[in-house]
Amino acid sequence: MATRAAHFTQPVVVGRVVYGTITVMTVLVIYDGWQNLRFVDVVAVIVGPVLAMFLSHVFAGALAQQVALGRRPTNHERLRIVASESRFLLLAVPPLAIVSLLTLLGVSLNDSIRCVTVLGALSLGFWGGLAGRRSGSSGWALVLAVLAGLAVGGLVLALQIVLQPGKAASGGAL
Repeated sequence: MATRAAHFTQPVVVGRVVYGTITVMTVLVIYDGWQNLRFVDVVAVIVGPVLAMFLSHVFAGALAQQVALGRRPTNHERLRIVASESRFLLLAVPPLAIVSLLTLLGVSLNDSIRCVTVLGALSLGFWGGLAGRRSGSSGWALVLAVLAGLAVGGLVLALQIVLQPGKAASGGAL
């Protein structure tokens, strides 16, 4: 189990989780019309960007490997890239779990998405703190690492106000 935990906190994995979280949050905060969607539509809106990130990393990895090897990757090498990048697909699980649970509890999809985006912003504070801790920070330096993550999360949430200005005036943002 310790090996799995150590693997989860490797720099590449942390970077991918943060990158994926910001991308999914951005899609969720700028999407308009949650009130008109069904649950299955919300699943598609969440899974779509994650699947696109997965495919882009597989494609980019295969091209990078082709350049590095000076030849086309073998099927085995391609499968290794797919297996390595498949962890990206797990980024859809937390938001889907939250939306599913809240929907079962009778919360509207609109409010569920708001909850997911706020929790996503808070998770960036966690990842900032984890990175700070893993790099040996403590005290105020660790607090600043957490605040940096929260600030990035706040900026992503602020995109909703910037990109949907008509809603900000009517109180519909966030």
